Amino acid sequence: MQFERVILVDDDPLIRRMLVSHLQKNNIPVLGVTNCTQAEEEFHKESADLMVIDLLLPDGDGLSLMQKIKKTAPATEVVIMTGFGTIESAVEAMKQGAANYLLKPFTLPQFDVALQQILERKALKGENIYLREQLEEESTGRELLYQSAEMERIEKLVKRVASTNATVLIEGESGTGKELVSRAIHQNSLRKEKPYIKVNCAAVPENLLESEFFGHEKGSFTGATNRREGRFELANGGTLLLDEVTEISLGLQAKLLRVLQEQEFERVGGNRTIRVDVRVLATTNRDLGKAVAGGEFRQDLYFRLNVVPIKLPSLRDRIGEVPFLVSKFLDRFARKHNKPTPKVSEECLRQLASYRWPGNVRELQNYTERAVILSEPGRDLSFDDFVSLGISTTPSANASPGATAAASGADGISISSLTAGGFPTVADMEKQLIKLALQHTRGHRNDAATMLGINVRTLRNKLHEYGDVFLTEAGLARE
Repeated sequence: MQFERVILVDDDPLIRRMLVSHLQKNNIPVLGVTNCTQAEEEFHKESADLMVIDLLLPDGDGLSLMQKIKKTAPATEVVIMTGFGTIESAVEAMKQGAANYLLKPFTLPQFDVALQQILERKALKGENIYLREQLEEESTGRELLYQSAEMERIEKLVKRVASTNATVLIEGESGTGKELVSRAIHQNSLRKEKPYIKVNCAAVPENLLESEFFGHEKGSFTGATNRREGRFELANGGTLLLDEVTEISLGLQAKLLRVLQEQEFERVGGNRTIRVDVRVLATTNRDLGKAVAGGEFRQDLYFRLNVVPIKLPSLRDRIGEVPFLVSKFLDRFARKHNKPTPKVSEECLRQLASYRWPGNVRELQNYTERAVILSEPGRDLSFDDFVSLGISTTPSANASPGATAAASGADGISISSLTAGGFPTVADMEKQLIKLALQHTRGHRNDAATMLGINVRTLRNKLHEYGDVFLTEAGLARE
């Protein structure tokens, strides 16, 4: 990032020439002028995103010039220079809108630092605007879509709980919309202008998760070359989502419980207690009650997280909404990809409604987007358009005879196929099932783990055990 144009205002020819030359050497377009009148005239001819102004000028003062410029171009940054500086004048300059203040004599490195600080602030401000706009877009463009009374009840519950500071536990299979619910809670809360931070507990290696949560001090472990703020600090004043919270080790669960109760912690390798104000939301695709009963999850932490439980139904349990969801997704992705909205045959909708959708709404959304992208003008989408994208035609339990017939070509495992090349070992079958699950979910490890009935950390360990050859065969890259 760099300034597009600079106007430098100083009646001292040595300083003016030195700074103009320095900026030109750094490929920054710059114009040097000697007084307020010239500066205003040149600015009105062609604006600048940075002005460097001496405080005392022959026909006025730098602060007055800055105010005139800011009135017409508030985004223009201003650095004030002076050889007669005081703390009071510096404070006044910053109050009136100066981005920085330099006391003469200063060195060129000091000048560079002042400008770099402005660029960093501009970049950070732009990033914050982008993230906020992205959050708004995701909250409106990826809102919860439903027709069922059950989902309507859930949305009403989300709106009621959002205005509180209660911890919410969101349960449901992968792809049911748990993160959408979490974002909706944040966006409808009093914290919506504050950070919304997410930690995918399943994706972070166990030995790094504590540092991810709480940050670390320089030198606290190998590779800790700098101090780093954790997600709890970054979320201060806002909302922190613990995605797949069941993947946290028992030892770290105890430390998490303390933060939830006391709102305080220490960084890894540090001894200073840091206090925060963070609302915590948690999601899981497992039954936390069973995890507690099995000794995998602390009961006291479960009670602390489960203040307000929200359980999202699978798409199998709201299968009547499939035609509605397909219609909404078709409109959305047609707009996104600048294509006409394709129509879908009634037979196609019936067959889609008979599919079990192990990846839930996310899977339906992904396949619908691909169908839109590959659609041909003037032709209705058929079930074949979805089957060609990778949908297994294995029907649900309530599938119609026609759908069952369509499933006759589905992949399956039989005794004859097993014995054709020698009876396989359990390890062989395990590899085959994992490969099939990963291919079916297009490499999405969380969804594959759900299909296999294991947690994603177990799946990750298995993939590491099988090695790079297996990953290549499955079409995956090592994490």
